[in-house]
Amino acid sequence: MRKYWKRVLWRFDRSFSSNRVWKPVLWVLGFCVVWTLALWLVALIWKSAGVPKGAYPLDDVISLVIGQSNYPLEGSALPHWYQLLVAMVGTMFFTAFLISMFSNILMNRAASHRKGFLHYYFENHVLILGGSSMVVGLLKSIAADEQLRKKDVVILSNKDAEELWVKIVPLLTNEERKVSLTIYHGERNMDKALLFSQVELASVIYIIGEDEEKEHDSINMDCWQRVGKIRGDKAKTDAQCYLSFERNASTYLFHAMPEEPSTAKMETTIFNRLESVAQQILIGDDERWEGCTLDRKGIGPDSDKYVHLVVFGMTQMGYAMASTAAHLCHFPNFDETAENPIRTKITFVDPEADTEMKLVMGRYPGLFEMSHSEYREEGHTKKSVPRQEYGDFLDVEWEFIKGSVVDEWIRRELVSWLKDERRILTLAFCDEDAEKNIAQALYLPRKFYTLSDEKEAKPEKPVILVYQPVNDAMLHAIQDNKVERYNNIRPFGNMTDSFDRNLNRRESAGKRINFLYEKGESYVMMPCDETDLDESWRQLSFAKKMSNIYAANSIYAKYRSEGIDWRDIPLLLLDEDAINRLAHLEHARWNMEKLLVGFSAMPKAERDDYNARLASNDASVKATAKKDHNKQKDKGFRHKDIAPYCELPDSAKSYDITIVKNLRDVVADL
Repeated sequence: MRKYWKRVLWRFDRSFSSNRVWKPVLWVLGFCVVWTLALWLVALIWKSAGVPKGAYPLDDVISLVIGQSNYPLEGSALPHWYQLLVAMVGTMFFTAFLISMFSNILMNRAASHRKGFLHYYFENHVLILGGSSMVVGLLKSIAADEQLRKKDVVILSNKDAEELWVKIVPLLTNEERKVSLTIYHGERNMDKALLFSQVELASVIYIIGEDEEKEHDSINMDCWQRVGKIRGDKAKTDAQCYLSFERNASTYLFHAMPEEPSTAKMETTIFNRLESVAQQILIGDDERWEGCTLDRKGIGPDSDKYVHLVVFGMTQMGYAMASTAAHLCHFPNFDETAENPIRTKITFVDPEADTEMKLVMGRYPGLFEMSHSEYREEGHTKKSVPRQEYGDFLDVEWEFIKGSVVDEWIRRELVSWLKDERRILTLAFCDEDAEKNIAQALYLPRKFYTLSDEKEAKPEKPVILVYQPVNDAMLHAIQDNKVERYNNIRPFGNMTDSFDRNLNRRESAGKRINFLYEKGESYVMMPCDETDLDESWRQLSFAKKMSNIYAANSIYAKYRSEGIDWRDIPLLLLDEDAINRLAHLEHARWNMEKLLVGFSAMPKAERDDYNARLASNDASVKATAKKDHNKQKDKGFRHKDIAPYCELPDSAKSYDITIVKNLRDVVADL
């Protein structure tokens, strides 16, 4: 019996504490009706015992139950003591119990709202799937956008909604807090939670995930697929979707996917959070990072200077910094025919550099079989040069050093690099441990922070970037108080500010680059309606979309090499010599981009054979060569145009020339 009674109590507690209002209401009404009927049945005893004609015991009971102030009832056949009992029962159920019930309902509803358990109707809203620290920077970006800040913003997170509110709100300004924000509690890779969030009605979707998830990228990918399926079944209009990855390998694999299914009713842009951090610093279009570009104010065609990026820590952040540098650092003073060409140099320093180097080279075999690279440990050096059959035309070289900043031989090497006036030196401390990054940065040789003696030449202070993903207050305090000795230290990578606020602008620039590629020499002007750009953009694979965005990212470095400030780009025209130089740089950038996404070059003899056949007057020979090459590109990830610029046929050069000639149209009004 006790077991059944406990079960009844469990069912009562479960339903009475439910967020569904009708359940506790039904319980209270049920209690009231049952007790009223029970009391009325007892009152019938007096009626059967001879109650005066015209008396109605049920009326008397109800009158007493709903208003104890009626006690005692005049003219009632019910005894006073029974009237008192009925009035007390009424007080319990209709007054105290009913009032407390509605009070609890309101309190539970308020608590459920704070916890993110209540769901509302939203349409044309901004939906953020995940509650990682990136959400703060994302909300700042939304608040700064004239269109997005007018929309409702919904966050779906598996975190405690109240804790997320407390985390977010203090980091926003009063103006940014005006964004209409609602937080739901739920899992982003569950259809039910996505439907509660009206994912099919959202106009902009950000899939960012949660902090410290072991399977962050896989869950985001699962979420993206579920969103596409739901929208394909239910959505009536297209949406813009941004999909975030944490690991470079995930982005690498995603590039191999074909174009987005048209049934998804959304346009997807993928971005790697760490790569976005690196781009904000190194591209040169973000005034918050002015002076931190690897080439500083630019490297011109007659300059003898070169970029040297030293990355401490072969981590995901370190790889993101290095790959971004490899995409961007192509300069007109590189001449592959010179005896000692001036190349960009990227150095990794890590205690496990020997093992990590093998992993990197295994992942990018096409890149390293064509690159100058060097492995160094104390007392030992091993160099590698490009394979002879490919040629030597890449303008980026690589170095792997086993050790750390505390090793005396590495410290001596750092000082020698600092004294080299031709070298534009940047150090990036990218270990996963933020405290270790600060300790290593402050342990650098003293010359990195103080000016040399007056008698000696004063080298320019290198930029020292220190990865601080959680809290960068300590290093910002040094900057804010203008401590001169450490004014070249710049913290970066804080999760709350890691969302790239220029992402939309860079994507728009990528769409314009794609339009230039499509039009080629027939290009006249950019269309006034962005819809024309969007239609062709939707047909691209993800890899081609990213290729166009990378091309747009390099615009600022190209113009710096010509001594032009990017803010003046719309007003300037380039002469023919500058166009030829920048076309050369664009092809060097494209070479590196293809190698970084997994392509390989062909030996020179094979490249020459393809170019000869494609230039043939015999239509069948040309068609066969084109078919063979397309198969090599699609199946074998090999491309004949990964080659020196001088080797390209005029038809290939024309694309590069068209792009650089019209760069000002790409960035105009963005």
